[in-house]
Amino acid sequence: MFYPQYFALLLIIIFVTAGWLWQQGRQRDRMAVALLGLTVLTTAGLVLSFAVPEPDSRLALGWGLLAWGILLWGVRLRWVYGLALLIATALFYILSLLPALDLLAWGLVTAVPLTAVISVQRKKVSIPPIIAAELASGYLHPVSMEGHLSADMLNTERPILECLTDGLLVCGQSGLIMTVNQAATVILGLPEDKMIGRPVTEILVHFPQVDTEEPVSNARTFAMNGRTIQGQMNIIYNAEGSVQGTVFVLRDITVEFQARQAADSFLTTVSHELRTPLTAIKGYTELLELSLGQETGQKQLLFVNTIQRNVARMVQLVNSLIFASSVKGGRLEYQPGYADLPQLIRQIVREMQPRAAKVNQRLEMEVDGRLGQIEADPMHVATILEELITNGLKYGRDGGVVRVIANRESDEFAVVSISDNGIGIAEEDQSRIFEQFFRPETRDEQIQTGGIGMGLSIVRALVEAYNGRIWFESIPNKGTTFTFILPTRQPQKPAPLVPAAAPYQN
Repeated sequence: MFYPQYFALLLIIIFVTAGWLWQQGRQRDRMAVALLGLTVLTTAGLVLSFAVPEPDSRLALGWGLLAWGILLWGVRLRWVYGLALLIATALFYILSLLPALDLLAWGLVTAVPLTAVISVQRKKVSIPPIIAAELASGYLHPVSMEGHLSADMLNTERPILECLTDGLLVCGQSGLIMTVNQAATVILGLPEDKMIGRPVTEILVHFPQVDTEEPVSNARTFAMNGRTIQGQMNIIYNAEGSVQGTVFVLRDITVEFQARQAADSFLTTVSHELRTPLTAIKGYTELLELSLGQETGQKQLLFVNTIQRNVARMVQLVNSLIFASSVKGGRLEYQPGYADLPQLIRQIVREMQPRAAKVNQRLEMEVDGRLGQIEADPMHVATILEELITNGLKYGRDGGVVRVIANRESDEFAVVSISDNGIGIAEEDQSRIFEQFFRPETRDEQIQTGGIGMGLSIVRALVEAYNGRIWFESIPNKGTTFTFILPTRQPQKPAPLVPAAAPYQN
């Protein structure tokens, strides 16, 4: 076992396996760390094999047990099972029942690539993450239960399940459907006997994040049999923390979805129709101002300037409505490319310094030097930053500071926070802050800021369109911090989200 050729072969296998893990994007996995430890241990063994041509068999046994321990740790085998395997191997060696050293040595050569493949496949077939649905709350917790999920338990709860208007599908650990209620058969258009015992992936084929390797940006609604269905998935755990199965909650929101589409279409049409006459009014008002002579009185100039100011405001509002409709309706134009996030932040902060000075506030920024480009349309990223910084200035206090902090969260994500020390968001308004047209008006400062309540709605839609997330922390009368996270690389072309039926709660 302890000879140079063996260690050289093992090192080659470890390097090839590590390269394959790197290609799979698993360079930060536990298995990759285990391979690093095996590389160090194998290198030490190679050096030792030259120094000690005939090593003691106990030394070889200790090296083999340590190498296997590192490998089993990397594959996340429970320590009880790993310890039992190592003790059994040591007993075989002591009692000379099997060629334990050869089993340890050549078994390791085979196990290194095999366990790497298992660690990757385990992530691919694991139960999908909990989907933060909008049926009840933005905070969705795993479901815990006493004992184990069984058919008898489900039959006991059957009368309660049948009273629910939402559809329910309960699956066991294997992913096979154990029970469904009547509402689920109506929503899915399938009889109960066609679903019981079948894999849930065959029934909910369009449900986001079921039987998929990549996260889906819009994990709330999906279409099936001509219906628009809102879905939610809970993972069921027992008291010991073991996964028992999953529960899918389905709601038919076809009518609500069609009503939203009609409202969005009406809003877009009206906005476009308004922009044409407003543009004409704006143009003729500018011509009127140029045609006024010096003998024109101050009162007439005041009237013209008032018209110009209000027309400009109306044009801005209409443009905001059209842009919001494009984002929410999935008609957002996407320019593929990369946005230099540090450069964008510095540029926007520099351009907004005069606005901050006008309201007696300061803009500060802190940009991580490791932060670079992200795969996103620069115009969309700029819109996100401008809206959040503008909000900070609008609701900040006299003499306050709006601070922009950007960091790189590993190689995959960029995190940006915009904080102010202003009036904050009242607790009763926090659950609705991302809703369309919602404007808290409980304080004079909020009423005076104006606007139509679309800014944060647009920001959230843009962030989620790029597979990101946004949240906030706010203390009334002390300030608010908005934080969003964006992946540096997109798994697919971003597609703006369709607004959900119920308000998303943060």
